[in-house]
Amino acid sequence: MSNQNEEVLNNEELDSGVNEDESIKAKEVEIKEEGDEILPKEKVNSHEELIKKVELTKELAQNKYQEYLQINQELEKTTQEFIELENKILDSTVEESLELLKRLGIDSLNKEDNLISEIKQDNKEELIKIKKPSKGIVKGVFFGLLSAIATSGIAIIYGAKISNLPLNSATFLQKSNLDTIASKIAELLHLEGPIAGYSVIGVSSLAIGFIVYKIVRSIQKSRNIKYVQKIEQTTQEYIDSLDDKISRIEELIEHIKNIESVMLKYDVILQEQNAKIRRILFIEKPEEEGIDSLQKASRLEVEKTQLLLDELLKLMNTPVNDELNITKDSIEMLHNANTLINEVIKKLYVVN
Repeated sequence: MSNQNEEVLNNEELDSGVNEDESIKAKEVEIKEEGDEILPKEKVNSHEELIKKVELTKELAQNKYQEYLQINQELEKTTQEFIELENKILDSTVEESLELLKRLGIDSLNKEDNLISEIKQDNKEELIKIKKPSKGIVKGVFFGLLSAIATSGIAIIYGAKISNLPLNSATFLQKSNLDTIASKIAELLHLEGPIAGYSVIGVSSLAIGFIVYKIVRSIQKSRNIKYVQKIEQTTQEYIDSLDDKISRIEELIEHIKNIESVMLKYDVILQEQNAKIRRILFIEKPEEEGIDSLQKASRLEVEKTQLLLDELLKLMNTPVNDELNITKDSIEMLHNANTLINEVIKKLYVVN
């Protein structure tokens, strides 16, 4: 019995251990999913990592810019189609409506007074320029070499001074003087001979040059980190700005297409009205006796044509946008024109 209990306990402990292992693994997966990349702390700001960040930022900016260019092209295409449709309706249906009304003695409406409003295009944005950060090697080598030379020069001048040699070009151009200077510097470090002195000057110069080189690289790295952070922030603002423009362009395109749809409705209905007026002119001949001689139903059709024509021309004449913003007047005129034409169409299908 006790063996069975021990066996059960062992199984429970085993299961518990498995569950704990699975829980630990699950937590590790969550951690990996939450973080973009798990990198050693010292590697995060390495030059290679900074370059990766810059390349990623540049790619994001380029992708968003391409999206912006595509929507701009769509706006240009939509605008061109819109203008062509307006011209077609004006030169055919509207022109005929105006001519027929003129024959009835109604010439208050004038197509020339209702010019098509231009749809303003966006002042296109330029692609943001992002440069790769420099490693600072050339700069580091330059300043390191300059520091090494300066250190050697200072050491030689100091050696000449403590050797009581005159500080002029003749002193430093003679090998015997240089050997004296090197020996004096070696004595300061309890060494003997000019070779030891030259070695001290050389090693010291190289050490100072290397330190300066590392300092310059370190400063450049710090600047690169700040540069990349600034680039990421600037690029994000740039992307947000393009997103806003893309959104407004999409709304403008949709608005233009809605206007096109309403204009097509007016075009069809006005063509029917033109046919009715031609029939009125042919049968009732109001040119001879005047518009007052028309039947009541005929006068209503003429008034209906006038109303539709006036509403269509007002819609065409209303500025569509200011920069990328749809004008309030255009929204209002579209709403009014759409309401009127839908009421007219609805009445066509009402059975008396």
